[in-house]
Amino acid sequence: MTAKKLIKSVIPALMVLAFNCAIVSGAYAAVFSSKNGEYTVEVDSDFSIEAGKAHYKVKDESGEIISKFETDLSPIALMPLNNGKRIIGFYGGVGQTVVVTQVRFYSMKGELIGKYGIFATGTGGQDISENDRYYVYSWWNDKKSGIDLFDTQTGKKVWSKTFEKLVKGVKISGDGQWIVTMLSKGKSKEIYLLDYEGNLKWSGSIKASNDCSITSINEDGSLFEATENKMVYNEKDGYMHRTLVKKTVYANEDGEVKIEKIINPPPQKTQNKSH
Repeated sequence: MTAKKLIKSVIPALMVLAFNCAIVSGAYAAVFSSKNGEYTVEVDSDFSIEAGKAHYKVKDESGEIISKFETDLSPIALMPLNNGKRIIGFYGGVGQTVVVTQVRFYSMKGELIGKYGIFATGTGGQDISENDRYYVYSWWNDKKSGIDLFDTQTGKKVWSKTFEKLVKGVKISGDGQWIVTMLSKGKSKEIYLLDYEGNLKWSGSIKASNDCSITSINEDGSLFEATENKMVYNEKDGYMHRTLVKKTVYANEDGEVKIEKIINPPPQKTQNKSH
């Protein structure tokens, strides 16, 4: 497998990183963009992730170079933030699977603000508060899963939680004060609502054989939703499609949670095979 093809396979394998990425020529060269498209980071290295320097070039929306810097490792992925103050980097190894062993926080000038060890072979989702201040990252490996909350301004980890069950989605409110996640083991699903300090304020159980996850939370954390989906075969195109079964909206009032409404999609017409 060529380096260029390898990178294309690595990015989908990470699955959760909310960044925009374009692969360009070179042994390992990639361009990572902020969600709003105002900042980009160009990376060039020999793709020796375990060792070897990576060269970064940070640009604003006009294409003007803000900074150039180097790091001792090549990143698996980068996430420049919309506020133009921080770059979140994911570092580790690439083999049969992608393994994230470090999460780093850099200023746009390349100053290392914070660095944390981790061992993640998969991820259950990530999210960031509206002002880009608080970043929540969920992960798993063959022994456990976990959620880490970071303060991007200071580069410090606010708290870390580990679980025996698998994390299935995590969201943080726009003000950064509420975090909601779902843990799954077989048909048993549990929703956890945590406050900024990591205290469990509420939990609820869902019994469903289909795939469930937390999909959104509003600005002040007063409303959040969970969806249940299943894979459905479409006879027209011959592909399996992820299809919504049910959406549940929860209301949160200072840790007191109740179901606000349940949304069921209209039934789809069954399409017969043509003979």
